[in-house]
Amino acid sequence: MPNHDPSIENEPHLRNGGWERDPSEAKAAERIEYEQHHENIDDAIDQSIWSEPSRSSEISGPPPEDALTYENWLNWRISQTGSLDSWALVLCWVLIAGPLAVVGVLLGTIGTMSGIYLVQAILIGPVAEELMKIAIPLWVIERRPYLFKNRLQIFLCALAGGVVFAAVENVMYLNFDLFNWENPLTRWRWTVCVALHTFCCLISALGLSRVWHRCMQTRSFPNIQLGVPYFVTAITLHGAYNAFAILFETVYEPF
Repeated sequence: MPNHDPSIENEPHLRNGGWERDPSEAKAAERIEYEQHHENIDDAIDQSIWSEPSRSSEISGPPPEDALTYENWLNWRISQTGSLDSWALVLCWVLIAGPLAVVGVLLGTIGTMSGIYLVQAILIGPVAEELMKIAIPLWVIERRPYLFKNRLQIFLCALAGGVVFAAVENVMYLNFDLFNWENPLTRWRWTVCVALHTFCCLISALGLSRVWHRCMQTRSFPNIQLGVPYFVTAITLHGAYNAFAILFETVYEPF
């Protein structure tokens, strides 16, 4: 077994020839410098030291005027975002609600394909579908709240998700009877089901609106938990309707 000399002469910086930096450290330093010069301010705000609890004004006093705080970032971004830009983005999000609605429908059919229809219809489906319908405004509020100028835009995005989702779902369920109004199922799906999905989205939009409004008032990070009770209400209502529909279909099989 080799002898190990614990003396300080064996420290790397005291050996013959001196200490040499590991070549990999130079690459790491270059990478860090590159990221610091090319870092997006929208991403940097998440790592700002002024967001740490220990940097709160109650503990360490008010931050410098030029500090990268969430309030300063949000104020700057609001001043840089015009109303026309905001409404143009909202229009794009309304159009994207269609593809996301399709994803929501596909996620809602997972339980059917795996043989757990009741669990899918009452639990899995409503959760996946309600969250997918509000996915766009939820992401915007959490990451880029300055892109919304008022609550109406939030409701429009959520409403588009609900209406388009209901339409896509009707296409999947009705097939050739899509506009056959003599069929009771067609009338039911284009009235009750569309109203259900729209109403659930409006409930979720109330939660989103509350989160966004608090963020704008306090100029602080969005607190998504404020909207959770509304999201849960929409999911519960959707699941309760599905349970009622399954029970109704079981009792009245001809319908």
